[in-house]
Formats: sequence, structure tokens, C-alpha cells
Amino acid sequence: MGIVVDTVGDALNRIKNAGNAGAKYVVVKKSKFLAKILDIMKENGYIESYEDDPDCKYSFRVNLRYYNGKHVIREIKMLSRPSRRLYLGYRDIKPYKNNMGIVIVSTSKGVMTSVEAKRLKVGGMLVCAIW
Repeated sequence: MGIVVDTVGDALNRIKNAGNAGAKYVVVKKSKFLAKILDIMKENGYIESYEDDPDCKYSFRVNLRYYNGKHVIREIKMLSRPSRRLYLGYRDIKPYKNNMGIVIVSTSKGVMTSVEAKRLKVGGMLVCAIW
């Protein structure tokens, strides 16, 4: 097992793959930034919950959400990568999938959805898009 450079991308990829495989939960590496992203995903109904993993103090256990036996998340796409960051001003933020999905933005006022960022008139780095 090698070193993971992009912990957020790795965590979102694990969530997507575990959901496609029908797993009840997935274990991801713990970070404060990822905790804020998971809070947003929980508020918007993409995951059931997350808590500290009882087996490892450096991990989160993310409980996945299903509706009629299908994973709620259809697509997770990383927009910024460690080698290429994407930034947008609040005027340039557009609705994602006709407001059926969310875009998570890291701003100077914290991590939030693109709708909140536009309402607060603050731009930032695009983290990921979830649909």
C-alpha cells in the first residue's frame, strides 16, 4: 500500500465504490477538511452518518445511504486536484445538474455548498460535485 497524496479524493472514491458494491459502510482516513465535507453530505442526504472508527483512531466509518436498494449517490467527481486547483468567483458559480446535485466549495468562510457560497457572495476552490 502506497502513500495517499489526495486524501479527500481517495475518500470520495472509496464512498462511490463501496456504494456501487452495496456495502453498509466504508472506512476512510480522518481529517478535519474531510469531516466538513462529510457534514455537508449528511445535511444533503447523501450519507446516513459518520463516526470515529472503533478499530482505528485515525479513520472515520461512513454509513452509506440507499433508497429502494440503490445507492443514493450516482456520481462523485473531484473538481480540484493537488496538482490543479480550480477557483471560481461567486458570480461564476452555476447550478449543477439543474440544482439536482451539489458542488462543494472551500471558501474563506469555510466549506459549503455552491448555493450557500453564492448567497454569501464568496468564491473559492471547487472541491467536488455530487449528484
